[in-house]
Amino acid sequence: MDTLPGKNFEELRNLGLIDESGYRNFKIKQKFDELKNQGLKTSIIKEILADEFALSPESIHGIYYRKKEKYRFVN
Repeated sequence: MDTLPGKNFEELRNLGLIDESGYRNFKIKQKFDELKNQGLKTSIIKEILADEFALSPESIHGIYYRKKEKYRFVN
């Protein structure tokens, strides 16, 4: 994959080149794994992340456990 010379994350974000919900979901998955490795129960993790990201625990569950779709477009 090519890199964009001289562009940092915030510049790319300001240009609208970052998928905000995809980035948020990435952060949620990372944090979920981090908390799980610390020994927290899944139900507690969902509550913590729901508060942090202003989402419902069910949404956190869906983000973490949903498999990424291979194809987003339908013919």
